[in-house]
Amino acid sequence: MDHRALTHSLLGKDNNERRRHPRASQPWLRIETQGFAYIALNWSAGGLAIEHFHNAGPVGSFVIGEAGWADAEKLSPFTADISRRHPSGITILRWLDLPKELLRELDHIARHR
Repeated sequence: MDHRALTHSLLGKDNNERRRHPRASQPWLRIETQGFAYIALNWSAGGLAIEHFHNAGPVGSFVIGEAGWADAEKLSPFTADISRRHPSGITILRWLDLPKELLRELDHIARHR
């Protein structure tokens, strides 16, 4: 799969995909972990995709940090694991622990886009 097709697939532009959790890219979701800050390429109640994620370990490694909307003053704690790394530089994190309020908000916004 070329980089453009991979990016479209990860951004939820593949019309044939069937997902448990619909993805969105707006509003911007920010995570901060190990001194780095990122804006997700896309996100869902299941996880998120990040471009050029620092080397936080191999697939299966735990990632602990804070997440929230890009313009939020306060972020919420999260735990995720690295579920995939693509040669294009995109890393997929799967939420393992995220406050229920934020999970509900992610799901609600993604389903109503």
